[in-house]
Amino acid sequence: MKALIQVESIKLSRSLGVFLLSIGMPVIFFLIFSSTVQFDDAAMQKAFIQSYMLTMTGFSMSGFALFTFPMMLAEDRNNSWLTFIQHSPLPIWQYYFSKIVRVLLCFVSSIAIVFAVGGLVKGVEMTAQEWVISALLLLVTSIVFLAIGLLLVQIQSEQTMSVVANLLYFVLAIMGGSWMPVSLFPDWVQRICKLMPSYHVNQLVTTYAQEGDFLWKSLLIVLGYAIIFFGITLVMNRKSEQQ
Repeated sequence: MKALIQVESIKLSRSLGVFLLSIGMPVIFFLIFSSTVQFDDAAMQKAFIQSYMLTMTGFSMSGFALFTFPMMLAEDRNNSWLTFIQHSPLPIWQYYFSKIVRVLLCFVSSIAIVFAVGGLVKGVEMTAQEWVISALLLLVTSIVFLAIGLLLVQIQSEQTMSVVANLLYFVLAIMGGSWMPVSLFPDWVQRICKLMPSYHVNQLVTTYAQEGDFLWKSLLIVLGYAIIFFGITLVMNRKSEQQ
């Protein structure tokens, strides 16, 4: 187990460019839009910056789940590293656990960096409890992005997988309200947005941070999506094994 985690640490250091892009782009978006969008009411401006910090954190985490996570699994599949692990005495769960540890490190880095920029640069103010619970909600709900990433691994072509991942990355961000409030869209688009798992991730986190309310319905929807995506992946895996 320790050796696998060390291997993942080395791989993470070698993919520093992807790591910086997944965090850097959301941070830049956050700094630009939080500075250019201005409200006359100070309370509304404060709420907007806080909300945008939280949605950009989720946006950053989704990048790791949709790109880093499936790409590293596909790489191990294509270079036969996964086959080697499967035929070794090492339990397969330890292999997947090491991958999850790597992604969780990326998630925690996203939260720490974007939160730090929000608090130190943009003056976002929350209680210690609100910071901690917001971070925990982001971590818990990130399971839906991991489930989508795992489903992407079923695409055999890495090029096709990359194209689909990019498409999902931006669709989930835009339609989920990460970049702009979905209330700005036409009514029929808003109805579609409210079906997106990313919409409910954003609603859950921002509503708690701003109003102190916990949207159980949004949490259940997010977890429901995750179960569905994991189930589809499991079925596809079993079919491929039988062929």
